Amino acid sequence: MSYVVWQVRQDPTRWKGWGFRTDNLRQAFIWPSVLFAGSGLAMAWYGIMAGRELWQSHTLLLLFLYPLWGILQQFLVQAMGVDNLIRKFPQHGLWLAIPIGVILFALVHAPDWWLTLATGLMACFFVPFYTRDRNLWPLGLYHGWLGTFFYLWVLGRDPWVSVFGS
Repeated sequence: MSYVVWQVRQDPTRWKGWGFRTDNLRQAFIWPSVLFAGSGLAMAWYGIMAGRELWQSHTLLLLFLYPLWGILQQFLVQAMGVDNLIRKFPQHGLWLAIPIGVILFALVHAPDWWLTLATGLMACFFVPFYTRDRNLWPLGLYHGWLGTFFYLWVLGRDPWVSVFGS
């Protein structure tokens, strides 16, 4: 937190450089929305086939709260990890940033094998989306929504119960 505050005091435009921006919001939402729709439909289908309850009383609350956590995670991996790799290695940074970003994001979700695999797959798309648009808003939002649906529909676990109890 101190590093972030220090960086923003040094350069107030740093927030925008990290991806907290609205000037390209429409463009930045296009491909993540396509990915979200396809993934969401696939997870819903799986949930139906597995007999999962697709909607619970607190699902709306999860869909509101989980993106806040998703934005924080995207900020840490994308802005602090991927972006710094690209800056430090300007000639090969993108080729380093994508696999390292994917691995970092997947490992954050270990030791749960399915969650690690799913987040690694998501990162295979989200890291390039970030490097193209430098916008964290759609990535954080869809991270939270995809995470909610993955927990509920694929894993059959309720993140609300995991965090707050029944």
